[in-house]
Amino acid sequence: MGFEIFTRKVSRIGTPAVSFNTLGRMGLNKAATSVLEHEAVEYVLLLWDQEKHRIGIRPIKKKDSRAYHVSFAKKGNGSGFSAKTFLDYIGYDFSETRSVAAEWNDAEGMFEAEMPIEGLKSERQQRLTPVEGTKKASRAG
Repeated sequence: MGFEIFTRKVSRIGTPAVSFNTLGRMGLNKAATSVLEHEAVEYVLLLWDQEKHRIGIRPIKKKDSRAYHVSFAKKGNGSGFSAKTFLDYIGYDFSETRSVAAEWNDAEGMFEAEMPIEGLKSERQQRLTPVEGTKKASRAG
């Protein structure tokens, strides 16, 4: 059997991107991380626009009680922070890892990204209402 070419599963992109993993962490790719490194950023504030399903990641240099501490990868390939409470707050299902493009908004001084609609629990499933006239299962004591 001869050699075969391995096809990469993860593509490296040169534009800023944010990912949401199954542990509730948000990660920024190298392109986004380079902006933070250039400005010596240690913390970010997270913003949520519920109507547009968009998040904002605003870098700040001083510690703030509302801020998330950013950890940088040792090899300089990216950065990330735990955002489980934020993802819970916005109703995001992080049972699978997803990645989306992010764009830098100069006027606001932050990255903006549209949340994957399939990841928003309130958008995927409507509340179920009970159907009247059905038999309830009896509970054995």
